[in-house]
Amino acid sequence: MAPRKPENERKVNSFRPFGKIASHVDPMVLWTFFALFLISGVLLAFQLDTKEDCSNTDIILSHVQNTNSKAYLVGEVITFNAANHDKKTNNYTWEFGDSSNKATGQQVYHSFNKAGSYMVTLSSGKCSWTKEVLVTMPVENTGGKPDIFPVIEGPSEAFAGRPVTFTNKTSSATQWSWRLLQDNAAVHAGATVTYTFSSPGERTLSLIINGDSAHMVLKHITVFPARPAAPEHTPDVPFNPEPVQPKAPEPPPVAEKPKPSISDDEFKYLLTQVTTKQKTAADFAQYLCNNLGTKVVLNGNDQDNFEHFCSRIYGKKKFKIERVNLTKDANGCVNGILIMYDRKKLLGIF
Repeated sequence: MAPRKPENERKVNSFRPFGKIASHVDPMVLWTFFALFLISGVLLAFQLDTKEDCSNTDIILSHVQNTNSKAYLVGEVITFNAANHDKKTNNYTWEFGDSSNKATGQQVYHSFNKAGSYMVTLSSGKCSWTKEVLVTMPVENTGGKPDIFPVIEGPSEAFAGRPVTFTNKTSSATQWSWRLLQDNAAVHAGATVTYTFSSPGERTLSLIINGDSAHMVLKHITVFPARPAAPEHTPDVPFNPEPVQPKAPEPPPVAEKPKPSISDDEFKYLLTQVTTKQKTAADFAQYLCNNLGTKVVLNGNDQDNFEHFCSRIYGKKKFKIERVNLTKDANGCVNGILIMYDRKKLLGIF
């Protein structure tokens, strides 16, 4: 018989879940399947939690006047109510099937202008509900009084901040009840009512005359943003121009005296005519600006004044002038004369 092993040497057999499976399958594969299972469970729970229950809402129709009649007439105001049993959904949109604007809210009001069958659609999130509404023409009153709906006279468009007036001219009316179909709206009496809308948007005005709510009428009003006020017109100040004083005639411009103009060669030619007695010193006055005493330099040395020089050469045909140089002032007047002549031929003259 083999000896008994001590307690600390006994073999301990531990339990391993999926031990046989793990011995044949990679553990990573098992953990992957386990993770996918958890993710699928979370997604399923999320979908169940966010799924909308479309069976808890009904469309309830009723007359504004709370009668028990199931018939709806042209022009009659009908109350549309979304009856929600679980109170979770409150964002509703209504379409009335008559090409009118959509309405929002759990309870809305609407009237149809023509007889016929209309499919009213209520939507909220992913859910939608429909209900058929049959609208007929009013039956003639056999009591002899015509079944007439009152008429609201007034604009269907207005601007925020500006007053707008509505009137009813029904001859048989003795009592009027005007009210905007909105929360906490006041009721106004009288054949005429004036409203000033503070903000843009859609408004619905109701009218009941003589307490006959069966013939209540509605008027839809579109309110646009306020226009800027037009600037005040300032009257034009009449223009009175001062009389223009006639200008005194300006004196005629003084004609400037032409400046004397003569070249050296022209002056030489005129001096030659002095030697032939055709010219005198006076004929040169305009070029000398009447200064006949202008200095004359002969051959660079001898000096004389012009008048005396002309008297010396007057009639002396043998006096041969070779060159004449003139000096002039700013006004063109000759103020200096240099004369070069042939000395050899004039030994007996000068």
